Amino acid sequence: MLYLYILFCRILVLKEVVRNLTTEIIKEIKETERVADEKIKAAQQEAKDILLSAESEAEKVIKAAEDQELLKSKQKLEAAEKEAYQEADSKRKQNNEICQELKRKAAEKMEDAVNLVVERIVRMNGNS
Repeated sequence: MLYLYILFCRILVLKEVVRNLTTEIIKEIKETERVADEKIKAAQQEAKDILLSAESEAEKVIKAAEDQELLKSKQKLEAAEKEAYQEADSKRKQNNEICQELKRKAAEKMEDAVNLVVERIVRMNGNS
């Protein structure tokens, strides 16, 4: 009977040890789960931050590309305007030269025209 009592006591002690170990294991599991949850939350936040940073960087790259293309367009427009002004100036100079030449020729023929008109007037008056 003493043997049974000792065996029973050992079983009780073992039962208490198992209960304590089980409690400790459960605490460790809960702590591990809590740490895992924190790591997951931190990883999710890091992923959000990376995504936001990537979106921001993409916007900057797009804006820079748009600005670059806008600058190229502006430069092309300015070059086209400059070329148009130069061509217009060249045409204006050509037209001025043509006008001056026509005026010079008209001035040269003016004296002949006046003489011709005077001569006809004199002839008409002389014949009357």
